[in-house]
Amino acid sequence: MLATFRQLSDRFLGRGEAAITVPVMDGALKPNRALDEAQVVAQLPGLNDLACDGRQLWMSAGNALYRLDQNSTPVEQLRFDRPITALALQGPERLAVALAGSELRILHRRGTDWTTEASLQTLAGTPLLSVNALGFDTQGRLLFSEGSSRHGTEAWCHDLMTLGRTGRVGCWTSGAPQTELLAQGLRHAFGVLALGSRVLVSESWHHRVLDLSGAGPRQGHPLSAELVGYPSRMALDDSGGFWLSCFVCRSQLVEFVLREPAYRQRMVAEIDPRHWIAPALSSGQSFLEPLQGAGVKQMGVLKPWAPPRSYGLVLRVAADGRVLSSLHSQVDGQHHGITAVAQLGHALYVASRGAGRLLRLDTQPAGSTT
Repeated sequence: MLATFRQLSDRFLGRGEAAITVPVMDGALKPNRALDEAQVVAQLPGLNDLACDGRQLWMSAGNALYRLDQNSTPVEQLRFDRPITALALQGPERLAVALAGSELRILHRRGTDWTTEASLQTLAGTPLLSVNALGFDTQGRLLFSEGSSRHGTEAWCHDLMTLGRTGRVGCWTSGAPQTELLAQGLRHAFGVLALGSRVLVSESWHHRVLDLSGAGPRQGHPLSAELVGYPSRMALDDSGGFWLSCFVCRSQLVEFVLREPAYRQRMVAEIDPRHWIAPALSSGQSFLEPLQGAGVKQMGVLKPWAPPRSYGLVLRVAADGRVLSSLHSQVDGQHHGITAVAQLGHALYVASRGAGRLLRLDTQPAGSTT
């Protein structure tokens, strides 16, 4: 009863979850052009996920898996009959992939051949639909996140616009007959990471990273909350924290649309999804896109501080959840839709899905807040 009264009060006063305000980019979040000035290692259409075991970097693009060779050239290693929606490595002999979001396949290398160790298609007795991130913990368990049980991985925007909260997190122990449920009822789980003994998960539509400490299907407690963007996949940082990719930034207009059910439902039912007032992994390809006038363009020039339809953002986060620094591709930049990061030595590799490019940066200047 008290919670219902608080929700009604928030909607009337425009505060709490009913507020359309977004955090200000300042301090450690001060915009820069680090991602646009980064080295472009490779152009890979469909680039989606990255994985690193400390010695080599792998990446997925469409149906293919690539490994970065000594000349920084992607070399195709494996090809599947369906798109790869997530990737994880455990040493040079073991990898896991999610195929079309509906199957987890764990592979083991014997010589030059890869054999299937396990194939998993359910979690808690229900079929998998949108597995979007994988990771191994220190015990060798495979952790995975599923964005929605109603929409596939490519329909993530549909999940946002229908206020989806069916995201789940699971794990699988080698040799076990089935997977184990760690959390459910999440507002689009998109990213999972083992940080020491803790399991972290990105909850995109709630703009936060959760710590799933403890056993049983629970929602955990926030580690980083009220983020400026929609968080996704994470990677370990050699300083003890983690890197967090945000595939787009929030805007007041989208926050407003999410709080107007009649308008939002008509938009979903009647408008081409490419032209929704909604986040996107890339923008600027069509004059039919929303957010083309007023404060977005002045004298025909797109301003870097304009409200973002697409954006590129990577956060460097301490183990206690504090944002230490950030890497940006601003509204007028080219490297938007950051869906994965991976650190190899002093190099940080970034996947810009919006541009289909693999980027490389030095991690040393990334520690600065300027």
